[in-house]
Amino acid sequence: MNLSQVYLEIKAQAESGARGLRKFTATDWNIIEATLQKTAGEERAQALFVCVHSMNPNRELEATLLKLMNEKLTSRELVWLMNAVRKHIIQARFKDGDRLTHEFLEALRALLYHPDAAVVEWVLRTIEECGAQAIVFRGDLAKIKPSFWSLWSAEKRTLLELVTFIERKWPKSEKS
Repeated sequence: MNLSQVYLEIKAQAESGARGLRKFTATDWNIIEATLQKTAGEERAQALFVCVHSMNPNRELEATLLKLMNEKLTSRELVWLMNAVRKHIIQARFKDGDRLTHEFLEALRALLYHPDAAVVEWVLRTIEECGAQAIVFRGDLAKIKPSFWSLWSAEKRTLLELVTFIERKWPKSEKS
């Protein structure tokens, strides 16, 4: 599998309005995982993009993705990483009936304080996917929740909407 070629094909499909989903073989997954582990920059970003466009979650990527969550990545890589995490950690674990690990939730918590609002937006979208376990972020969401006076910024409005959406899912006894 030529990862760059697959990336360009999926990107072209996505730009034409298609979903660009692919089914990968075990060999393909080995190539994707090796690229995620051993490279940086554009090649890793492409591997994350390809990973997100998998038809099925692959729980075997969990350790690699969790390791990446703790590394210093570009904002672009972090956005794609959050999308990959949603599919290959959260959806895969929930499909198997397993809870999310404390280590994963702590890595997600650290990313919640990222200086780039776009990254924080995608972290919030990822937290929303955590279901009932999102309650562990209650204190953190209160800290990052934009104030009324900062709502002139479209980014801040989006963050407020996401935080409010997550909070509305909690039982009344857990709110505040």
